[in-house]
Amino acid sequence: MKNILLPTDFSENSWNAIAYALQFLENTSCNFYALHVPNKNSKTDIKKKFQELYSRISSTFSKNSNHRFYTLIPQNSFIQAVREQVEDKKIDLIIMGAKGVSSEHSDVVGHYAENVITKVKCKLLIVPENAHYKMFDEVAFPTDFTLATDIQILAPITTFLDKKSSSLRILYINKVTNHLNQHQQENKALLEDFLEEREYSFHFLSNTNIEAAVDAFAERKDIDLMIMYAKNLNYFKQILFHSNVDHISYHTRIPFLILHE
Repeated sequence: MKNILLPTDFSENSWNAIAYALQFLENTSCNFYALHVPNKNSKTDIKKKFQELYSRISSTFSKNSNHRFYTLIPQNSFIQAVREQVEDKKIDLIIMGAKGVSSEHSDVVGHYAENVITKVKCKLLIVPENAHYKMFDEVAFPTDFTLATDIQILAPITTFLDKKSSSLRILYINKVTNHLNQHQQENKALLEDFLEEREYSFHFLSNTNIEAAVDAFAERKDIDLMIMYAKNLNYFKQILFHSNVDHISYHTRIPFLILHE
């Protein structure tokens, strides 16, 4: 039984993430914990909002005996609430919309989602507003090969990929050169050993604009999922947290899976 945390602000963005979660985990036994942290100044009837949410789930999806739903309405701060629930409910995965619980930000990943990535040690699936669930046939894994990626960290990748149909595209982007130093070559070899029985390929790109390079690669390979390490966010902050993304198409349609140690 998987324990899944679904932060929600009852917006269409968060509904899309919930709908995505229910389709993605359709055949998995799950406890879904829907979490909403009320604004102190809000006069919204939270219980009524949850009733409407569950009614929408019932009317949109067939009844699934694999799924159980629980309501969480903590009174502390959002990040503190998420941390506490991750520990208390032994959460396996957080699934939330790309804009978190705020639509005021134009970033790819909004303020709340960014805080979850950087301050909560739990696997996180970020679902953009225009993402629609489909099997993960093509999965991109951007890396700079600087982290010693041990098997424990890599293991969750296998639960997201279909052994028969998923292809993992390991993407290295450098602004200057594609040359790997010895440390990077050793980490690349670790990946090769781990993925020996899977469909995978390495792709090396030189581009001064990381966003543009990822965008072009995602379009060309028709990527369905992007996987990243939380420790690598300094390298990928241009991908996730850039504020001017009108010309970048993959941001609004490809989910991001963030892995932690």
